[in-house]
Amino acid sequence: MKEKDLYHQKDKLTLVEYPNLKVGFSTQDFQNAMPVDVENLTEIIEYASREGYHFIELRDEQAFLTIKECGLLADVARSNKIDVIYEIHKNLLDSGYEEVFERGLVNTLMFPGPGILRTLISKSEFDVDINKKGWTKDELNKLTKVAEHSASVAKTKNIQFIVENFNESFFGDGINYSGLADFFTNSSYTGLQFDTGNPFSKTVREKADPEEVLIFLSTLGNRWVTTHLKTINFEGGVMQPMLTDNPLPVEKVVTLMGQKNVLYAALELASVADKQQCFANHAKSIQFLKDKGILQK
Repeated sequence: MKEKDLYHQKDKLTLVEYPNLKVGFSTQDFQNAMPVDVENLTEIIEYASREGYHFIELRDEQAFLTIKECGLLADVARSNKIDVIYEIHKNLLDSGYEEVFERGLVNTLMFPGPGILRTLISKSEFDVDINKKGWTKDELNKLTKVAEHSASVAKTKNIQFIVENFNESFFGDGINYSGLADFFTNSSYTGLQFDTGNPFSKTVREKADPEEVLIFLSTLGNRWVTTHLKTINFEGGVMQPMLTDNPLPVEKVVTLMGQKNVLYAALELASVADKQQCFANHAKSIQFLKDKGILQK
């Protein structure tokens, strides 16, 4: 980090009621303006450090970063005191998932931080069927087998494997299809990255009741590992480029995170094409959390 950057470095972002929780963001917030490469990610890591974030989620969708590139970025992260959660974006039932997982696991080991590897729980199986609401029994069993194997392999490397809720219904109907909650009943080791917007978005197959989602999260114990703080502008709406009010209020999520000791809260914002606007959207999102009394001013 340059000397002038150190001069302007801010104190770490701190939650008012739960100072042990850590605040970060996903690099996907910048992906339309700053493609994934060492130069851009270095700039993002240095920005995160200057602004007082604790960590970043490095979104490398197909795990195409090389070991050498990851080593360079890991050095930047260590020198800037930024932890890294590694994110691939290949869902468990998609063809080629195992290869992406294997590359992602190797890359995760390179970075400082909590040792977390994340992927999507669903995507391809819903992309091909617009009427699909959830998984069949056979799909759920296959999904569970793949996820639990990934979690077991990751654990041998001291890495925690987690999945993010996406377009699948949050809850099944008990007869015709299964949802995210059924997956966690059917599995034992895979962790959750909870996305606060996806259960209510335009693309989710059945919109969930916010209070029922909170009740479910309260039952997960240490399997709820990280959270994406995201805004869907209204139930059935779309992801926004900055945090505002969400169908599931952020203050309720943060309170439950604090009570359950879920340590990692990351901003996930709709990426825009202008780099400076990306930075501005993060600043506005942090101010939103401060105005809510969630973050210290």
